[in-house]
Amino acid sequence: MRATWLAMIVALLPAPAEAQEAVPAPGRSETARLVWSTLIAVDHANRTGNYAVLRDLGAPDFRNANDPAKLAAIFASIRERDLGLERVVLANPVYAEEPGLTDTGLFEVKGSFPARPEGVSFELYFQHVEGDWKLYGLGIFALEAEAEAEAGE
Repeated sequence: MRATWLAMIVALLPAPAEAQEAVPAPGRSETARLVWSTLIAVDHANRTGNYAVLRDLGAPDFRNANDPAKLAAIFASIRERDLGLERVVLANPVYAEEPGLTDTGLFEVKGSFPARPEGVSFELYFQHVEGDWKLYGLGIFALEAEAEAEAGE
């Protein structure tokens, strides 16, 4: 398997309850900021053991579905593995597909930060709430197999 699954919250969340207002997708620099800030928030939560801020940064559905203790349990494997999420600010994200709006109005961003010996892949979903894009769901994966395959070329 190319990517090791470490955490996924988006599957635990229902589709947004109400229709999303017509808001354009964020531009490239705003998208990168959303990716960096989300992964750094996960890194800070893992380092401190305090998932309250990560939870509070989320959209209302994310907050309602995930209390800090639940987030700590979900991210236990990343915390134990020390995936090195702090490194993501040193590079631009590489998008697996063009970020864009889903049929339900969520902003979907899939990509990675290739690195050696272990890169990071992500799936992030944001909901436009209270005039801002807020975390709705996320998945974080290790890219160790890809890094090993590249090293063998």
